Amino acid sequence: MPLKAKRYLDKDADHRAKRVNANSFEGVADLDIWKQFKTGNESAFIHIYELYFEQLFNYGLQFTRDMALVEDCIQDLFIEIRKTRGRLSDTTSIKLYLYKAIKRKVIQLVKYKRSRFHHEPIDEGYQFHFVFSHEHFLINQQLDQEQIHKLNEALKKLPLRQKEVIYYYFYEQLSYAEIKEIMEFVSIKSVRNKAYIALQTLRKSYR
Repeated sequence: MPLKAKRYLDKDADHRAKRVNANSFEGVADLDIWKQFKTGNESAFIHIYELYFEQLFNYGLQFTRDMALVEDCIQDLFIEIRKTRGRLSDTTSIKLYLYKAIKRKVIQLVKYKRSRFHHEPIDEGYQFHFVFSHEHFLINQQLDQEQIHKLNEALKKLPLRQKEVIYYYFYEQLSYAEIKEIMEFVSIKSVRNKAYIALQTLRKSYR
Protein backbone atom coordinates (compact mmCIF):
# COMPACT_ATOMS: atom_id res chain seq x y z
CA MET A 1 0.00 0.00 0.00
CA PRO A 2 1.38 3.48 -0.86
CA LEU A 3 2.75 5.49 2.06
CA LYS A 4 0.03 8.12 1.82
CA ALA A 5 -2.59 5.42 2.35
CA LYS A 6 -0.82 4.19 5.48
CA ARG A 7 -0.52 7.71 6.87
CA TYR A 8 -4.21 8.28 6.21
CA LEU A 9 -5.17 5.35 8.44
CA ASP A 10 -2.43 5.39 11.08
CA LYS A 11 -3.65 8.52 12.82
CA ASP A 12 -4.23 7.31 16.37
CA ALA A 13 -4.51 4.27 18.60
CA ASP A 14 -8.29 4.13 18.25
CA HIS A 15 -7.96 3.94 14.48
CA ARG A 16 -5.40 1.15 14.75
CA ALA A 17 -7.77 -0.81 17.00
CA LYS A 18 -10.51 -0.47 14.40
CA ARG A 19 -8.11 -1.80 11.78
CA VAL A 20 -7.87 -5.01 13.82
CA ASN A 21 -11.67 -5.25 13.89
CA ALA A 22 -11.72 -4.77 10.11
CA ASN A 23 -10.30 -8.28 9.73
CA SER A 24 -13.61 -9.67 11.01
CA PHE A 25 -15.27 -8.93 7.65
CA GLU A 26 -13.57 -11.81 5.87
CA GLY A 27 -16.23 -13.93 4.19
CA VAL A 28 -18.99 -11.34 4.70
CA ALA A 29 -21.03 -10.42 1.59
CA ASP A 30 -20.26 -7.08 -0.04
CA LEU A 31 -23.82 -5.85 0.43
CA ASP A 32 -23.64 -6.44 4.20
CA ILE A 33 -20.22 -4.77 4.50
CA TRP A 34 -21.44 -1.79 2.48
CA LYS A 35 -24.57 -1.42 4.61
CA GLN A 36 -22.48 -1.45 7.79
CA PHE A 37 -20.17 1.17 6.29
CA LYS A 38 -23.18 3.33 5.37
CA THR A 39 -24.50 3.20 8.93
CA GLY A 40 -21.20 4.49 10.32
CA ASN A 41 -19.21 1.35 11.09
CA GLU A 42 -15.63 2.64 10.94
CA SER A 43 -14.15 -0.86 10.86
CA ALA A 44 -16.15 -1.56 7.69
CA PHE A 45 -14.72 1.60 6.13
CA ILE A 46 -11.17 0.59 7.03
CA HIS A 47 -11.76 -2.90 5.65
CA ILE A 48 -12.91 -1.43 2.32
CA TYR A 49 -10.05 1.06 2.25
CA GLU A 50 -7.31 -1.46 2.94
CA LEU A 51 -8.75 -4.14 0.67
CA TYR A 52 -9.21 -1.90 -2.38
CA PHE A 53 -6.65 0.91 -2.15
CA GLU A 54 -3.88 -0.95 -3.95
CA GLN A 55 -6.30 -2.44 -6.49
CA LEU A 56 -7.66 1.02 -7.25
CA PHE A 57 -4.12 2.40 -7.52
CA ASN A 58 -3.09 -0.24 -10.09
CA TYR A 59 -6.36 0.23 -11.94
CA GLY A 60 -5.99 4.00 -12.03
CA LEU A 61 -2.56 3.63 -13.63
CA GLN A 62 -4.24 2.10 -16.67
CA PHE A 63 -5.57 5.57 -17.50
CA THR A 64 -2.49 7.65 -16.67
CA ARG A 65 1.10 7.11 -15.58
CA ASP A 66 0.84 10.01 -13.13
CA MET A 67 1.02 8.08 -9.84
CA ALA A 68 0.49 11.16 -7.68
CA LEU A 69 -2.66 12.04 -9.61
CA VAL A 70 -4.07 8.54 -9.17
CA GLU A 71 -3.27 8.45 -5.46
CA ASP A 72 -4.86 11.86 -4.91
CA CYS A 73 -7.99 10.74 -6.75
CA ILE A 74 -8.28 7.65 -4.56
CA GLN A 75 -7.87 9.70 -1.39
CA ASP A 76 -10.51 12.16 -2.60
CA LEU A 77 -12.86 9.29 -3.44
CA PHE A 78 -12.62 7.73 0.01
CA ILE A 79 -13.04 11.10 1.71
CA GLU A 80 -16.15 11.75 -0.38
CA ILE A 81 -17.83 8.40 0.25
CA ARG A 82 -17.02 8.65 3.95
CA LYS A 83 -18.67 12.06 4.20
CA THR A 84 -21.73 11.08 2.17
CA ARG A 85 -22.03 7.45 3.26
CA GLY A 86 -25.59 7.84 4.49
CA ARG A 87 -26.77 8.91 1.04
CA LEU A 88 -24.94 6.28 -1.01
CA SER A 89 -26.89 3.65 -2.91
CA ASP A 90 -26.48 -0.03 -2.02
CA THR A 91 -24.16 -2.28 -4.00
CA THR A 92 -23.57 -6.00 -4.22
CA SER A 93 -20.07 -5.39 -5.62
CA ILE A 94 -17.92 -2.88 -3.76
CA LYS A 95 -15.11 -3.36 -6.27
CA LEU A 96 -17.34 -2.46 -9.21
CA TYR A 97 -18.76 0.54 -7.36
CA LEU A 98 -15.29 1.89 -6.57
CA TYR A 99 -13.88 1.10 -10.02
CA LYS A 100 -16.65 3.06 -11.71
CA ALA A 101 -16.10 5.99 -9.37
CA ILE A 102 -12.30 6.11 -9.65
CA LYS A 103 -12.36 5.71 -13.44
CA ARG A 104 -14.66 8.72 -13.73
CA LYS A 105 -12.58 10.78 -11.29
CA VAL A 106 -9.19 10.00 -12.88
CA ILE A 107 -10.38 10.61 -16.43
CA GLN A 108 -12.00 13.91 -15.49
CA LEU A 109 -8.78 15.14 -13.88
CA VAL A 110 -6.62 13.93 -16.78
CA LYS A 111 -8.90 15.77 -19.23
CA TYR A 112 -8.78 18.91 -17.12
CA LYS A 113 -4.98 18.92 -16.92
CA ARG A 114 -4.59 18.26 -20.64
CA SER A 115 -6.94 21.03 -21.68
CA ARG A 116 -5.77 23.59 -19.12
CA PHE A 117 -2.02 23.08 -19.02
CA HIS A 118 -1.08 21.35 -22.27
CA HIS A 119 -3.83 22.46 -24.64
CA GLU A 120 -4.08 18.91 -25.97
CA PRO A 121 -7.13 17.58 -27.84
CA ILE A 122 -9.50 15.70 -25.54
CA ASP A 123 -10.76 12.80 -27.75
CA GLU A 124 -11.28 9.88 -25.33
CA GLY A 125 -9.39 11.74 -22.61
CA TYR A 126 -7.15 8.82 -21.65
CA GLN A 127 -4.97 5.97 -22.81
CA PHE A 128 -5.09 2.39 -21.59
CA HIS A 129 -1.69 0.97 -20.58
CA PHE A 130 -2.53 -2.70 -20.08
CA VAL A 131 0.02 -5.26 -21.34
CA PHE A 132 0.17 -9.05 -21.14
CA SER A 133 2.74 -11.08 -19.23
CA HIS A 134 3.16 -14.79 -18.50
CA GLU A 135 0.68 -14.36 -15.64
CA HIS A 136 -2.14 -13.42 -18.00
CA PHE A 137 -3.88 -16.52 -19.32
CA LEU A 138 -5.51 -15.30 -22.49
CA ILE A 139 -5.49 -18.77 -24.03
CA ASN A 140 -5.05 -22.25 -22.61
CA GLN A 141 -1.38 -22.64 -23.47
CA GLN A 142 1.95 -21.24 -22.35
CA LEU A 143 3.29 -18.45 -24.54
CA ASP A 144 6.99 -17.77 -24.98
CA GLN A 145 8.50 -14.28 -24.80
CA GLU A 146 8.37 -13.74 -28.56
CA GLN A 147 4.68 -14.63 -28.71
CA ILE A 148 3.91 -12.35 -25.77
CA HIS A 149 5.78 -9.54 -27.52
CA LYS A 150 3.69 -10.06 -30.67
CA LEU A 151 0.56 -10.18 -28.55
CA ASN A 152 1.39 -6.89 -26.86
CA GLU A 153 2.18 -5.24 -30.19
CA ALA A 154 -1.24 -6.30 -31.43
CA LEU A 155 -2.80 -5.14 -28.16
CA LYS A 156 -1.35 -1.64 -28.66
CA LYS A 157 -3.09 -1.40 -32.02
CA LEU A 158 -6.52 -2.38 -30.72
CA PRO A 159 -9.15 0.37 -30.48
CA LEU A 160 -9.31 1.73 -26.94
CA ARG A 161 -12.69 0.20 -26.08
CA GLN A 162 -11.64 -3.27 -27.28
CA LYS A 163 -8.46 -3.10 -25.21
CA GLU A 164 -10.41 -2.06 -22.15
CA VAL A 165 -12.86 -4.96 -22.53
CA ILE A 166 -9.95 -7.42 -22.75
CA TYR A 167 -8.43 -5.95 -19.59
CA TYR A 168 -11.63 -6.23 -17.56
CA TYR A 169 -12.47 -9.72 -18.72
CA PHE A 170 -9.09 -11.42 -18.52
CA TYR A 171 -7.18 -9.40 -15.95
CA GLU A 172 -9.92 -8.21 -13.57
CA GLN A 173 -12.11 -11.25 -14.34
CA LEU A 174 -15.28 -9.18 -14.51
CA SER A 175 -18.41 -10.67 -16.04
CA TYR A 176 -19.89 -9.31 -19.26
CA ALA A 177 -22.67 -7.75 -17.19
CA GLU A 178 -20.13 -5.96 -14.97
CA ILE A 179 -18.14 -4.78 -18.00
CA LYS A 180 -21.36 -3.44 -19.51
CA GLU A 181 -21.95 -1.41 -16.35
CA ILE A 182 -18.45 -0.03 -15.90
CA MET A 183 -18.05 0.87 -19.60
CA GLU A 184 -21.67 1.97 -20.03
CA PHE A 185 -22.45 -0.28 -22.99
CA VAL A 186 -26.08 -0.42 -24.11
CA SER A 187 -26.21 -4.22 -23.90
CA ILE A 188 -24.25 -7.32 -22.90
CA LYS A 189 -24.29 -8.33 -26.56
CA SER A 190 -22.23 -5.22 -27.36
CA VAL A 191 -19.62 -6.31 -24.81
CA ARG A 192 -19.49 -9.82 -26.28
CA ASN A 193 -19.03 -8.42 -29.78
CA LYS A 194 -16.16 -6.17 -28.68
CA ALA A 195 -14.48 -9.06 -26.88
CA TYR A 196 -14.90 -11.42 -29.85
CA ILE A 197 -13.43 -8.96 -32.36
CA ALA A 198 -10.51 -8.15 -30.06
CA LEU A 199 -9.75 -11.81 -29.40
CA GLN A 200 -9.79 -12.66 -33.09
CA THR A 201 -7.25 -9.91 -33.74
CA LEU A 202 -5.00 -10.98 -30.87
CA ARG A 203 -5.07 -14.67 -31.76
CA LYS A 204 -3.92 -13.91 -35.29
CA SER A 205 -0.91 -12.00 -33.94
CA TYR A 206 0.99 -14.94 -32.44
CA ARG A 207 0.21 -17.65 -34.99
